[in-house]
Amino acid sequence: MSTLADQSHLPSLQAPSEPGGRGASNHAPGAARRPGLTVARVGSLLRPSLWILLVLLILAPCACFLVLAISPRLFDQGPQWLTFGYLRGVFSGGNALALTNSLWVSSAAAGLGLAVGFPIAWATHRTQLPGRRLIVGGMWLVLILPSWIPSLGWQRLVQPDGVLTRIGLGSALLTHAIMGPFGVVLLLALRAVPFTYLAISVGLGGLGQEFEDAARIHGATRLQALRMVAPILAPAIFSAVAINFAESISDFGVASTLAFNSHFPMATYQLYASINNFPPQFPSAAAQAWLLVAAVALPLAVQAKALRGRSYAVLSGRTRPARRRALTVPQKLTYSGAVCAFFTLALAVPAFGAVSGSLLADYGASFQVSFVNYRQVFDNSGLSAPLERSLIFGVITASITVVGGVIAARLLARRRTRSTKLLDFLLLASVALPAVVFGAGYIFAYNLPFLSSLGLDLYQTTTLLVVAYVASSLPTNARVLVGAVSQVQPSLHDAARTHGAGPIRAWGLGVLPALSRPIVMAWLLTFTGVFLELPLSQLLDPPGASPVSVAIQNNLGNYHFGVGIAQAVMAVVVALVAVLLVLGGYRLLAPRGWRRIGGGSRG
Repeated sequence: MSTLADQSHLPSLQAPSEPGGRGASNHAPGAARRPGLTVARVGSLLRPSLWILLVLLILAPCACFLVLAISPRLFDQGPQWLTFGYLRGVFSGGNALALTNSLWVSSAAAGLGLAVGFPIAWATHRTQLPGRRLIVGGMWLVLILPSWIPSLGWQRLVQPDGVLTRIGLGSALLTHAIMGPFGVVLLLALRAVPFTYLAISVGLGGLGQEFEDAARIHGATRLQALRMVAPILAPAIFSAVAINFAESISDFGVASTLAFNSHFPMATYQLYASINNFPPQFPSAAAQAWLLVAAVALPLAVQAKALRGRSYAVLSGRTRPARRRALTVPQKLTYSGAVCAFFTLALAVPAFGAVSGSLLADYGASFQVSFVNYRQVFDNSGLSAPLERSLIFGVITASITVVGGVIAARLLARRRTRSTKLLDFLLLASVALPAVVFGAGYIFAYNLPFLSSLGLDLYQTTTLLVVAYVASSLPTNARVLVGAVSQVQPSLHDAARTHGAGPIRAWGLGVLPALSRPIVMAWLLTFTGVFLELPLSQLLDPPGASPVSVAIQNNLGNYHFGVGIAQAVMAVVVALVAVLLVLGGYRLLAPRGWRRIGGGSRG
């Protein structure tokens, strides 16, 4: 998602300067015709609107919900104005068990994800590993798939009446292992590996060859050299562990599928169950949310304390690029086998389980291939409609979010002020907020009676669901785009203004080409995340207009396993086709200069 950092090869787009250091953009013909319409003016108008949206869509719903844990009377959810009883209740009974399970499972998954992801990243960037160019694409594919999709594939494969049992390869030991704590740790760790890979890859990008050479000159073996270099990668390692833990403990997909069916309670599903009860137990759910938020913040605080006061600056003008080490044949087989084993467990096995499970009828003890489940999906409009709705939701959300993400990224990329620092903190905190907490906040906040008295009857509507999608996606989208936006020099926009373009057209001519590919990738990231999103969709499911993820879960809950798995397979295929169409359309329709600049080929 990088863009061109140096636009010096575009002299025709450079705006001339006037004495006093002011650019010529203020004297452009377009600006003369509309003196009040400038980028600064547009920014000053958009900035308050962005803050209002962030407060209304992110801060207010979550804050109102969390306050319930200590003051339920404030929103007529209990008699107490101030109480800590609900917070104490989290540490007893089923809530305590679910929280304990989530803590140790997430810790194990974070460690295992680091243990697997670090060697893969090192081999990819430091050796001539065969097929290394395909590894990053595979890692992104693991990230794009929501955790509940692989979980369903594994579950349908090993469950007592699953695929392995029907083909005569069933094993009670394997079923017990996967349908339990070990399987939960395995699936969360497999999802944590890409986060480790990406974090370590960034650290290795700035680590030159001289450190390894120095260790080797003094007689260190390759393993000893690696042990010497590893502490220099401490920021990347701590970041990987913190992200792995935060993603694992806030995960809802595995908790609501494999863990739930294995009778292994986890905190995110326990919170969902508290809200899904009748009547909803909002104060108890809010107390559980406090613990989840604190658990997510804990590794981030430990990371900050561990790195405080230390310098890890190793990139300088004399840094020598690392040389890729040639591998012997046994080493190639070992490394390649380990990488293939990871992708087999992360992608191939759950894909086989899902596809083969979708070819089975709901009942029976034999393995007879049948397309009856797919025929039901295509023939029954009630089964295909959720796919269409999720496509529409994904397109609308991604289109709105990418516009807001560019605006927020531009504010973050400008001079650091108190407001931009606060915006940065708010967006970062929102990224770390578990989706189930976010959805719970929306359920409570938009169901308050005073909103109905104002005519804002949004609860249980598709509008509220799309608003929640936008609010949850905007922080991540802005963080993804801020690096690309910060690299764009103001002279690109000023040059187009000099040639008579208005502020919006100047942005399209001078800035959009440099941001085109990052914007497309951010759009796809949001689209795929929303299309198969589960926790918000399940919590805010509008009656009669369920997204595809909720429709799949409803079929599975009603023991229509084959139909549900067939829907899941079709949803993944539709998502991948949509990604290929967008990427192919950009390659075919975007001007050649856009592809060259936006692709960062020279950056």
